[in-house]
Amino acid sequence: MNSGHARIIEIDVKSALNKVNSARAPDMRWSLNPYRGCKHGCIYCYARYTHAFFELDPDADFSSTVFVKRNLPEALRRDLRKLGWPRPRISIGTATDPYQPIEGRYRLTQTALKILRDQLAPASLITKNTMVLRDADLMASLHRAAGFSLCISLITVDEALARSLEPDVPSPAQRLRVVQELARAGVPVSVAIAPVMPGLTDSETQLRDLIQAIYDHGGRVGYHQSFKLYPDTRKTLFAWLERKRPHLLPWYRRTYAASSDAPRAYERRLAARIARLRAAIAPGADAQAQAAPPAAGQLSLGL
Repeated sequence: MNSGHARIIEIDVKSALNKVNSARAPDMRWSLNPYRGCKHGCIYCYARYTHAFFELDPDADFSSTVFVKRNLPEALRRDLRKLGWPRPRISIGTATDPYQPIEGRYRLTQTALKILRDQLAPASLITKNTMVLRDADLMASLHRAAGFSLCISLITVDEALARSLEPDVPSPAQRLRVVQELARAGVPVSVAIAPVMPGLTDSETQLRDLIQAIYDHGGRVGYHQSFKLYPDTRKTLFAWLERKRPHLLPWYRRTYAASSDAPRAYERRLAARIARLRAAIAPGADAQAQAAPPAAGQLSLGL
């Protein structure tokens, strides 16, 4: 079967939920991903490694071959019965966008939200897609019944840069309008500035414009995360840098040669910059919650 330029493969799964044991996300216990692979094709996506399990190319096949977990509703009901009470929080969209285009056809994310609401299971969800508006009322009802939070991922308000890094994702302006509409609909919504790309989206001006736009649209910053370069993302990113930002390629190669993480000093300066900007921009009580650290100076890449 085909949908646009993506090959769709329907599969059955034994379990809908995956147990999470991550020091980076100590509060996350269970994840749910209705699909494997993602049509969005973001250059920086860490989840490309999941296609290697199927002996597929994480670079060429991640966005062109998407697996649909067609029996996910039955598997989810079975998993929830095993988990018993109280229901744990389920994190949706940790390795794929649950509202990528094929959700319009299969509606697995929508069905999963209905099951979680009926089973009184709290949940959180992260997406880049404006299709999330379709389920605003469902999300609001899940929030009232058991607890729910939504995060919209947005790394820049630079339309051209976003289109290049996220080739099949709704524009930053469209996502900001979604944040505004969801907040009005009573859905707890925040924005994830993740990942922050060194030399691409981390400047004072870029981050100020982004954070200002988030609050101007009635949203708030949920969290930020510096870019982590997994081995199976390296080929895709380096090819993009060679075409679009060749001057950054040597720094990325050198910096991420021994570790998937950005340098700790860089992460500290980035965190300080974002905290300072949030404290200056965020309205009312949200601004008071941001403790501004000392001025961090420029985020030098050592170029």
